[in-house]
Amino acid sequence: MTAKKIICVIGATGNQGGSVARRFLQDPRFKVRGVTRDKTSAASQELVALGAEMVNADLDNLESLKAAFKGANVIFSVTQYWEPFMRPDCREQAKQQGISCRKFAYNVEYQQGKNIADAAATTVDTLDENGFLVSTLSHARKCSNGEYTELYHFDAKADIFPDYVAAKYPPLAAKMSCIQTGYFMTSHKILPNSYFQKLEDGSIQTRFPTSPDKPVPHFAVNEDMGNFTYAVYQMPPGKNYMACGSECSWPDFNALWGKITGAIVSYKQVPFDEMVSDTGDRDLGIETAQMFAYSSCPGYDGGMELLKAEDLRKAGIECPMTTLESYFRSQDWSHILSK
Repeated sequence: MTAKKIICVIGATGNQGGSVARRFLQDPRFKVRGVTRDKTSAASQELVALGAEMVNADLDNLESLKAAFKGANVIFSVTQYWEPFMRPDCREQAKQQGISCRKFAYNVEYQQGKNIADAAATTVDTLDENGFLVSTLSHARKCSNGEYTELYHFDAKADIFPDYVAAKYPPLAAKMSCIQTGYFMTSHKILPNSYFQKLEDGSIQTRFPTSPDKPVPHFAVNEDMGNFTYAVYQMPPGKNYMACGSECSWPDFNALWGKITGAIVSYKQVPFDEMVSDTGDRDLGIETAQMFAYSSCPGYDGGMELLKAEDLRKAGIECPMTTLESYFRSQDWSHILSK
């Protein structure tokens, strides 16, 4: 009997990793080794019940990652900016260090990504030809020619995947595929005043610094990260991707949402400072408003040439993705419509 391939999934109890773990569990050729800080958690035990092996490892602990990755044929990597960004203890540490919580979270994510790369390099010989599948984003500082130097949750990823890996570990880079993720379709829950602000006349307004004629990618992360990553695994290594189910401008986003909900909705391109004000949390406003401004020029994808689901399908690979329309129809919008 042929031994099963081992896929090691970082963040297996989270949004991206959980989706990847569940998709590969459907393939009997794979054994899923989920990496988590607490393998006794309810989320971990749900995966165990589905057939996964859960192992404890900490992204801040290089040696624990080396042990978790040992013998892996595939590694799925995802790093976390928003947890250290939002945690009160991390914000206090940032204050003590004299830096913003945005820069603090960059430092955490950068180091964790570096640890993942360093650990993966120790088992590069066991990895499949396309065995290092990394979730990342475009490099804002480089792609904007230095206009955006503090879009930290983009560059913390891109500084490692692909830059650090390519510079330090060419054999690992040769087995790497970079998967950028589009705007999460659930982001309206984090930025309600920017996505769906109720105006005095009862209509709804979406308010971002993004140009109204600029298409942006939209992505159902929990539903589709697994499908997309599984499809990417079947491709040759060394390519760059954008995971998204739909791509459209914000006015078109609004038109579709309004058609489904019956709401009167409009789009307004607002100045950077106005989005920061709408957000409430100033640091969250600055970080996200930069992202929406960057999405105008050079674009959310940095102006890169990226392969998408349709390209995978053209290659003969199945890649089901959730469209914005199907996502909108699946949600209860009464909390917004009844404001």
